[in-house]
Amino acid sequence: MPFFSNYHLNYKCICTMDMFKLIKEFPEQLMEALAIGKKAHLDFKNKAIKNIVVSGLGGSGIGGSLLAELLRENLSVPVIVNKGYSLPAFIDNSSLVILCSYSGNTEETIACANQALTKGLKPVCITSGGKLGEIALKNNLPQINIPGGFPPRACLGYSVVQLFYVLHYCGLIDDKFKEQIKGVAAFLKEQQPQLMKGAEALSVKLQKKLIIVYAEDKYESTALRLKQQINENGKMHCWYNILPELNHNELVGWREPNHALAVLIFRTDDAYPRNTHRAAFTKNVVQKINQNIFEIEAGGTNLFEKHFHLIHWGDWFSYYLAIQQGFDPMEIEVLNRLKNHMASIVN
Repeated sequence: MPFFSNYHLNYKCICTMDMFKLIKEFPEQLMEALAIGKKAHLDFKNKAIKNIVVSGLGGSGIGGSLLAELLRENLSVPVIVNKGYSLPAFIDNSSLVILCSYSGNTEETIACANQALTKGLKPVCITSGGKLGEIALKNNLPQINIPGGFPPRACLGYSVVQLFYVLHYCGLIDDKFKEQIKGVAAFLKEQQPQLMKGAEALSVKLQKKLIIVYAEDKYESTALRLKQQINENGKMHCWYNILPELNHNELVGWREPNHALAVLIFRTDDAYPRNTHRAAFTKNVVQKINQNIFEIEAGGTNLFEKHFHLIHWGDWFSYYLAIQQGFDPMEIEVLNRLKNHMASIVN
């Protein structure tokens, strides 16, 4: 097992093997997700779609953000990612509403499902079951079932691929995404040892730091994904910002040395030229007062490969951050307590 160092064998880390396996098998998950979507055969004939609303939170919602970025130069209708209890007021029969809840029990997504039904809409449900699965079955809603029993954050491949299939079955995109996903799976499989090695090496330097992620706007979903993974897997704080926006505000905040902070800058060879200069200037400003700044280069020859390369690196990085600090990447006890607390509240 490459780069699986001796410190993984202590008592604290026995239960982390599952997360290691889930991350390692992400390329295979993408291929399995393609097979699941192929069998779905949703029927959306004669539906004129003017907008798409993807509703989901956390590990179930990040797929919508990724979808919007990967398709923003090719899709003829807007994609809105909704992360709350209510759907936008503009939705109507011309809207494609997609509800994503891995467990099927995300209360915010259930609220959106009920709101859509009240409006007479037929949202598409992507879930492994739970209450959302029951709602879909009871109301004869189009549904794609994905394998259950895993942490939602470890199942991005299952959910995001189904989003592409839904848009394909609606006639909004062609089937080129299938070959692109296959290419991503093969690329990540090939790159995985290198990604693991680099992620582990950097995790040694950045444990106990507050990590800030900077990325170009068209890679915002990868920065958000890394933030989420550092939070859940690494049990650490993190924030992110995007270029060029951060150059209009956050850059001013870099005044005083603060060695509790560390900055990661995502770099890609397809960046807008002026953003390349902005990233270099930003790095220079930060570096003068903080040496904990690192550039993460996206590999790959196309947009899909670059996004998933950064995401897969980030998943490994968050995993190794947990291991370095003696944390179990699988443990999310405080979130479970919150869910129990919310379940006890009657509105």
